[in-house]
Amino acid sequence: MIKLKMNPSKRALIAKPETDMLAECLMTMLSQETSYSCVDYLSMTPWQNNSLKRRGGGSVDEYCREQICEWTYRVADYFRIDREVVAVSLNYLDRLLCSCSCDRSMYKLAATTTLHMAVKVVHPQKMGDLGILSDLSRGEFEMRDVADMELRILNGLKWKLHPPTAAAFAVYLLDFIDVNLPSTEIEDLYVNASFFAELSVCDYFFVTLRSSTIALACVLNALEGMMHDTNFMVLHKVRRLHILTQDLCAARNRLWELYERSEECALQNDSRPFKTASTVQTTAIQMDNMSSPVSSPISVASERCQVSDHWDSGHNELLEERW
Repeated sequence: MIKLKMNPSKRALIAKPETDMLAECLMTMLSQETSYSCVDYLSMTPWQNNSLKRRGGGSVDEYCREQICEWTYRVADYFRIDREVVAVSLNYLDRLLCSCSCDRSMYKLAATTTLHMAVKVVHPQKMGDLGILSDLSRGEFEMRDVADMELRILNGLKWKLHPPTAAAFAVYLLDFIDVNLPSTEIEDLYVNASFFAELSVCDYFFVTLRSSTIALACVLNALEGMMHDTNFMVLHKVRRLHILTQDLCAARNRLWELYERSEECALQNDSRPFKTASTVQTTAIQMDNMSSPVSSPISVASERCQVSDHWDSGHNELLEERW
């Protein structure tokens, strides 16, 4: 199960830009996203990678990445940081591993560092809260380790630190499409599309896909989940943007599968089985937005990834997770 629930937040009520301006913003983001693309680094042979390792530790795999992603979401939720920080952090991490290999110990240090970097870039006002970020490692790393790793990552990423995320694309796409729905449903639509985007960050399947394609899949699934069959209208409106769609069906089906695996889906009483055929004919489900209390993050710890919750004395349960 993917330990992720919806965490709806109120969008700022600002005047919606004109359609042409939205199209221009989307075209700019589309031109930028190619500079932040990733390859299938887990399939790369050792000679294709530079080594970035510590003593011992196993190799990084998809499950390892999923666990790190869930941990990053818990940290973001605990500190009440916008979840887009997680997408930015994982983009840094994935792009780093396109050019180097590392063991799990170094991977945890890199993940801690990319989170630190993403907060500085996206929400610098939250840096005070993350002053004790190194404590999340329970003594395995010190802040000087994070600082050294940050410099290595910056050089590895060539200082490209502003990836257009699927969540950002989804918001602009929804503004651009301008679906004719009641205001209450519009708000739910943005929340649901954002949640699909958040789920996509957890899955290695989406690492090589463009954020714009993922975002379009999120928007279509969110509409389908609210029982609105508007696929033709949406695809017609975004045609002028030239978003790549050859992976769209696969992305949509994968997102529904992720939703089925999510903690959010387990909370729903009216969920129904999905069809997962290669052509997207998934059975829609009604997604009720549920917000829940934010639990404390749990630390990245030892080589075998034992993690313990030490942030809230009222919830001092010892948890173990193995990669």
